[in-house]
Amino acid sequence: MSRTAYLALALLTAASAAHADAPDRGLAGLDEIYPKLDALYLDLHKNPELSMKEERTSARLASELKALGYEVTTGVGGTGVVGVLKNGAGPTVLLRTELDGLPIEEKTGLPYASTVKTVDMNGKTQPAMHACGHDIHMAGWTGAAALLARHKELWHGTVVMIGSVGMLEASSRGKS
Repeated sequence: MSRTAYLALALLTAASAAHADAPDRGLAGLDEIYPKLDALYLDLHKNPELSMKEERTSARLASELKALGYEVTTGVGGTGVVGVLKNGAGPTVLLRTELDGLPIEEKTGLPYASTVKTVDMNGKTQPAMHACGHDIHMAGWTGAAALLARHKELWHGTVVMIGSVGMLEASSRGKS
């Protein structure tokens, strides 16, 4: 099982833990959506964006959530995206992912390695890559969103999906 599948499994299991048989039933369809999640991961990995510059990334995730039936708000805190899926009375569960890559040149040699050069918040051209796993987090987050939307019979309440800039970057904005 891939990293994306493991992450989706963990998120869905946590969200549906109240039902003894829900984790197995909630994963129905994972094999069907996996190729799309894998393609999303590869696309995100190849096309990282630095903090507060995640316009393409945010638009891509917003599009994914809209297609799944989530109410979507974009531009939150700059480049953030929020998706809400209501399913009757019940608890509210929040799943968050970070969107940004890092200003590091990728030297992995992978066929899908990032070759992106981008301009940072200070106007300096930088290489960029997903060196800390936000690409896989976003793919797993999207998989969890898809499975939760697909299996609404297994849960009640509200799911809030948040894609945001990293906490360190957000807290250091405006400092020189």
